[in-house]
Amino acid sequence: MRTPMLRVMTERGDFSAPISVAWRDGRFAIGSGAEALAYGVRSPGTGAGPGSRGADPEGAEQVDAGPILDRVSEGWIIPGLVDAHVHAAWHAFDAADRANVGPAETRELTSRALDRTLRAGFTSVRDAGGLTNELLSAEPSGPAVGPNRSARALPRIARSITMIDRARADAAGGLDRAVAEVLELGARWVKLVATAGVAAPAGATLDPRFSATEVAGAVTRADAAGARVMVHAWGGEAIDFAIEAGAASIEHGMYLTEEQAQRAADAGVTFVPTVRIYRLVRRMIDAGRLPAAFAARVDDAIAHHPVAVRAARDAGMRIALGTDYGTTEQHGTNRLEFEALVSAGLTPEEALIAATRSGAELLAQAADPGAASDPGRRGVIADGAVADAVILNRDPREPGVLSDDASIVGVLLGGRWIDPHPPAAETAPEPR
Repeated sequence: MRTPMLRVMTERGDFSAPISVAWRDGRFAIGSGAEALAYGVRSPGTGAGPGSRGADPEGAEQVDAGPILDRVSEGWIIPGLVDAHVHAAWHAFDAADRANVGPAETRELTSRALDRTLRAGFTSVRDAGGLTNELLSAEPSGPAVGPNRSARALPRIARSITMIDRARADAAGGLDRAVAEVLELGARWVKLVATAGVAAPAGATLDPRFSATEVAGAVTRADAAGARVMVHAWGGEAIDFAIEAGAASIEHGMYLTEEQAQRAADAGVTFVPTVRIYRLVRRMIDAGRLPAAFAARVDDAIAHHPVAVRAARDAGMRIALGTDYGTTEQHGTNRLEFEALVSAGLTPEEALIAATRSGAELLAQAADPGAASDPGRRGVIADGAVADAVILNRDPREPGVLSDDASIVGVLLGGRWIDPHPPAAETAPEPR
């Protein structure tokens, strides 16, 4: 079989000259190593069980991808995209609307959301609340995604299972007990809601919902279990507490200051800004789907977000792409967050790193204890790295390319070929 010649994304976010790329047994071989392999593309499979998820490449059939790649006159390959903050099991913005969706329909919608997310190039996601054990224990239904397959492929999934806010902590008998409960459920990420969010009234402060001592205790308990803490914090002392405690990531953070960004960078904390979701919330307000009372708070958040992103970048703080998506129409459009990061001030190269390597490195901080002892390096295209990738027919640094479905030729998940544009027979209308 032939080996494709592709421009490979480097660790700087730029691209090499065309070079041979091959993959076998779930790993990449590049350049001279690729020439020694007959490359294959593996059709997708599925796995089951709580915690981090990912398809096991063993046992999948090999298919020559030559005819597919021959249609690409000049190709680019980037590591698999990572959405470090998504709500895959949410299919409506309002919690009351989500509660009106029955369990069977929620399972089906969630399966479809994850399928669309994978086909969009996101080979790994970190669910920030809502993706329960029950939703993952049921076999996904629906049409085949590959030869002789009866279930949809899923991206690799890391989960927080549920969000811990002040009310949940108090109901559990304290934050420490609430953290213990989600860890007992199998969460690899503990999600703390440390400040108010969109639904807070205009003029609401950034007062922290948890004390510095509580946050430090949550991080200590999570770390002892091999898990990590992600902190929803718009700004203020809640960000200080997260940095001081050693949390892995700060979510949203539109009021992150330059001084906080520098301390976070020094501490190795990752910033997941979720820029685009607030613009989408503003559209919901304009359409009358959300209360007009939210507008002033959302507008202020939108105005401050680029400042925070640039402060993080200038301080050397690692930035990872996250969408905070949680509606049926949002799932599968995750690549649009790349454009939002660029509009917030990142260069295309910096945004590509945020969308790939930074997210992969963040998720690796809380590896699934059931995973192989040598899971392989992710977030790069290099010899021996896990073959998670997106292949494009245009340079993804050019405006609008990464968000254009027509630019995506194929997705690799552990060396398995995922068709981003499935035939009509592999799709079906959303459940009603």
